[in-house]
Formats: sequence, structure tokens, C-alpha cells
Amino acid sequence: MEYTHKPVEELSFTDDFMFGTIMKNKMICKGIIERLLHIKVGKIEYPSLQKTITPFYESKGIRLDVYVSDPDRIFDIEIQTSLPPSLPKRTRYYQSLMDVDNLLQGQSYAELKESYVIFICTQDPFGKGLPVYEFRNICTADGTLFLDDKSAKVFYNVDAYGKEDEPELSALLEYLCERRATSGFTQRIDALVEKAKRNEKFRSWYMSLNIREDDLRMAGEKIGFERGVVAGIRKGRRDGIAAGSYQAKRETAKLMAERKYPLSEIRLMTGLSEAEIKKL
Repeated sequence: MEYTHKPVEELSFTDDFMFGTIMKNKMICKGIIERLLHIKVGKIEYPSLQKTITPFYESKGIRLDVYVSDPDRIFDIEIQTSLPPSLPKRTRYYQSLMDVDNLLQGQSYAELKESYVIFICTQDPFGKGLPVYEFRNICTADGTLFLDDKSAKVFYNVDAYGKEDEPELSALLEYLCERRATSGFTQRIDALVEKAKRNEKFRSWYMSLNIREDDLRMAGEKIGFERGVVAGIRKGRRDGIAAGSYQAKRETAKLMAERKYPLSEIRLMTGLSEAEIKKL
């Protein structure tokens, strides 16, 4: 199978590699979080890209696109050009492991930072046509009572940017959807995207990443093929042995029938059914 990758000239901000590269810029990263959540963000720690969290040897680990924190909050920002399966449960698991990663042994629960899991989706994740879906824990018997566990899961449907009333957020979603920069902030992002595509180091990294992915994919296919061949040989041997054993039983039954052995004895000696013996 031949694998193709998007040429570097066609990359946009929503492509994983480009998204991670531009989000290394602290001012852009901070500006995006502030526009998405309508909050002011303090001094952020340098964004961690493709951060892996695996708390226990046997537990399922996660790899986060962009993991950012300020003095009071932690943010996971995911860019999704296709909707992964079980998206709500995925966010639940992400948030739980982020908490495990955030709270050190001996610390109290009060020291848990406010936590946001953010999914920027190029497809509507819930089919309601809203630009933003925000979920927090609330009492079902009293819609005004929040659990206030300082956690939130927020999903963005960039295709619905026209329905967003806040101009800066609307412009950001429009850029993510249409690649059309209509605000000063999105123009800065777009300029960095174009600059990255002309940067030889970026182009080299991108090509190296694609080559590595192809090598890993082909290695996986080779291993899979070899395992398939081995499994096929083993199955063939098992089938051959079984077929030979069955044929030997038929020959034994035939000889016993020719010598007028009772049907019950032939069945006992060969394990064949009465119908199989009568067909001989």
C-alpha cells in the first residue's frame, strides 16, 4: 500500500503538526485559551506538546495534543478533524488522568487546579448546530446548583462560527473553519503558519516525521504479514492433522463394517456418528 502525506505547502493551522508548532508560541497559546474560554490567563508554563500520561503500568495511557497550565488552572487542547469514538468518555478519562498527574502524593484535594478539557472540532460533535458546547457538573434536581469541582469539558464546532456572538471567538472559529483571517489575532496566527511553511527546519522536521510514520507503518505491516503466515502454517498443520485423523477413522470404520462388526462397536472404536458410518 502506498501512503501519501499532505504537502507542506497545503498545511493549515488545524493540521496536528502545524497546530503543535504554532501553539509553542506562548502569546498565541494564551490568546487562544482566553478567546475560547472568555477568561484571563496568568503566566503560562511552556506548552507541553503530545504530552503522555501513563500513571500505572497496566492502565491505559493518553497522549494530549497541547497541555498548558497557569498558576491556577490546567488546560488540555485537542484539535479534531474527525470525531473519535466515545468522545464524551474520552474527555472523562483525560480529565481524570490530568488530575492524577497534577496532584502530588501528600497534597490535599483542595490543591487540585481548575481543569479544562477542550476539543476543537471541524465537525459538529453533538449535531445541535451550536458553536460551543460547555459541560459542567450540575444537580439534576436543582438546575442552579453546581458541584463546583472546578472541572469543565468544552467542545467547539468551528463550522457554526456565524452563530457565535463574541467577535474575537467568532473570528477564531472562522479561521479554523475557512482559513480566512478576519481579525488581528487570526492574522498573526496565519502569518506564523505561512512563515513556518517557508522555514527549512520546519519542513525538514515535517518530512522526517512522515518518513518515520511510514517506516513504523510498514514495519507493523511486515510484522502483521509474518505473523499471518506463521498462523496460517500452524492452522494448515492443525487442519491437515485433523483431516488425516478423520480419514483414518473412516478407513477403520469401513474395514470393521466389511467384517460385520456391530454398528455400536464401530461407533465406539472410531467416534463416528451412525449416519457417517452408513455412508461408507
